Amino acid sequence: MSQTTTRSFSPDNPRLWIIVPAIAFAGIILGLVFSGVPILSNTGIFACMIAAFVLGALALRKPRRDIVALLVPVFAVIIFNPWGEFNTGPAVQILFAGTLIVVGWRLEKRFSSTSPSN
Repeated sequence: MSQTTTRSFSPDNPRLWIIVPAIAFAGIILGLVFSGVPILSNTGIFACMIAAFVLGALALRKPRRDIVALLVPVFAVIIFNPWGEFNTGPAVQILFAGTLIVVGWRLEKRFSSTSPSN
């Protein structure tokens, strides 16, 4: 007996992009909870970076390429540069995770089909 499941990691799964903001927000929450622990306080930064690279990988697997989603990992490296002079606290992390939601939704709705939609 074989069962078909809707939980697949194929690029055709319309809910796969939701994993990107889930990773980012989970890391931000863990970073806030463990703000007193030196290494674990940076989990929000690490999670946003990982989520950006996952979104870039998802964009590579789509039939049509989205340049914005493909460049999100580059933006993450620029924003969360450890040698930079910007403060990448929880506010920046939340704004970046919100941006990941918008770009992920855009990737799923506009770039999943093989032909451009008007």
